[in-house]
Amino acid sequence: MPQPRARNPSSIRRKIAVKLPELLRRFSYPAGFLIVIALGLGLHLNRAWNPLELFVLDRQFTLLREHPQPLTNDVVVVGIDEAAFKAFREPFALWHPHLGKFFQAMALAKPSAVGMDVILPEHSYQFMAPGYDQALMQGLIAMRGTVPLVLTQALDDQGNLRPIFPPFVSVAGVDALASPLVCMDRDGVPRRLDGSECANQSRGITLAEGMAARLGAKHSWEGLIDYSLGTTFQYIPFTQVLNWLEQGNSEQLARTFRNKPVLLGVVLPFSDRLQLPVPLAAWEPENRRLPGVLIHAQTLRSMLNRGTVSTIQPGILLLLALLPALFWWGSSAWQKIALLLIFSGGVLALSTLRLWQGQYLPPVEAIGVAWIAFMGRGAFDSLRQFKEKQFLKQAFGGHVSPAVLNEILAGNVGLGAGKRQRICVLFADIRGFTTRSEKSQPEDIIELLNGYFKQMTEVIHKHGGVVDKFIGDGLMAFFGAPQALEQPERKSLEAAQEMLLRLHRYNQSLAGRGVEPIAIGIGIHAGDAILGYIGSEARNEYTAIGDAVNTASRLESMTKELGYPVVCSSTVAESVKGTAELVDLGEHSVRGHTPVHLFGWRPAILEKLKPDS
Repeated sequence: MPQPRARNPSSIRRKIAVKLPELLRRFSYPAGFLIVIALGLGLHLNRAWNPLELFVLDRQFTLLREHPQPLTNDVVVVGIDEAAFKAFREPFALWHPHLGKFFQAMALAKPSAVGMDVILPEHSYQFMAPGYDQALMQGLIAMRGTVPLVLTQALDDQGNLRPIFPPFVSVAGVDALASPLVCMDRDGVPRRLDGSECANQSRGITLAEGMAARLGAKHSWEGLIDYSLGTTFQYIPFTQVLNWLEQGNSEQLARTFRNKPVLLGVVLPFSDRLQLPVPLAAWEPENRRLPGVLIHAQTLRSMLNRGTVSTIQPGILLLLALLPALFWWGSSAWQKIALLLIFSGGVLALSTLRLWQGQYLPPVEAIGVAWIAFMGRGAFDSLRQFKEKQFLKQAFGGHVSPAVLNEILAGNVGLGAGKRQRICVLFADIRGFTTRSEKSQPEDIIELLNGYFKQMTEVIHKHGGVVDKFIGDGLMAFFGAPQALEQPERKSLEAAQEMLLRLHRYNQSLAGRGVEPIAIGIGIHAGDAILGYIGSEARNEYTAIGDAVNTASRLESMTKELGYPVVCSSTVAESVKGTAELVDLGEHSVRGHTPVHLFGWRPAILEKLKPDS
């Protein structure tokens, strides 16, 4: 039985080397799309967009507050301001009589509930003055059974809730205690109620939750505080409430507070302040760092009206975050930019509309992933184009001059109609090359020509010229196309001089190897020519044709008989008049052409070179 033939590892490697680039090209775009999806998923799971989402959310709430949502049940804020601290000289902790009067005023006004963002003492002050607690206790008793009361507790150094003096709690009720803490986002701004999202995990129910429960709105509150509700708050001064009580103005008390939730808190300029998402104080219209009582008031607004703002379900949110990765596909950059701008504006508008309707759709993540997909595709395409151009330069850099190759890669040169342009044409030819070829081996001739053309090509490119073609031992170049040059005639003469200098050095290296030196003739003429791709789609070349080309070729053939290494026409000489050592040779007959006024040039720098230099 014949044995199976073993695979040749080198053959397998060759197949992989051939197939791998094709596979990479075929699957690079799907792979890039998957990378965008993976990046979007990673950013979603790490909540990397959160700071920007919060910034945009605050701006959306600010925008919506220009036309605030109407309220069916608003909150009244009573503020302990600077005037109150000036009116009452005792320390704030000993304001028992004043707080007692406030409770008596509330008992007369009969609000729907009272919340205290002011901490009641944790022990009695009877030791300071007999009966000192009595006024506060009487106020609490006056409210008992008529006005629901919620008291906040202070925090100790470990963050634990401090107790309130038990007799006060027994009058208010054990279920009247609440935490003064609010839920903070990681930037230190309160925006939500679901404790799992809080940077500081709140302990127990909050003041707003306790008041809402006392008012019959018992829920497991989750979501965003609705900052679009209501206008800015005005506060009723604490001293004003006490004045109405002392004046017996029960009608004013009832008109101001009857059947409304009331919050008492400090509104001093630099005490108990929080950074809020929007300005809420009418007395400080541009300030967002505001008294803490206002966050409790706005939270209670949300609870008592249409509730908190819910967030889109996590699964739908993830889908909405990853769908914009489809912007990876498509190749029309301008159409995609227009579509992307429309998409970004649409998502922002939809998010703001949903927020106004009471549901939060985070817009930044979807917009961000769309821009990542778009920019990633742009960068990927640019990288591919860069690699393709590098490949073309490596593959064809030796076939066309750099200037022509750059124009081809830029899409400025294509097969089709030529372009008329003024150029300066240079022909160079080795003298006596046929005789030399007969005496030399082909390999030596090729080596000689390669060395010679290498030197000449470098010079022409250095001076902004284009090597059009090599014709046996001859060379054709032109200056001024495809990119225009200032004084292409001068550039061609400068190139001719350096070509002769380079030839001198090359001959020195040939002499060191025992090789006969080279002599060349250079013909230069300027005029209009037709430039472009000549040939067919199967085989073509970028070249120049016209009388200027033919004349330059004829002038090169006359260099030997005229005795100058460089011969140029008067057209070239006139453009560099007075700046080169050109010798006027008069008019000469040129084969196939009318007589041409010629100039000869033997660069002086060549005459100064010593034979052994």
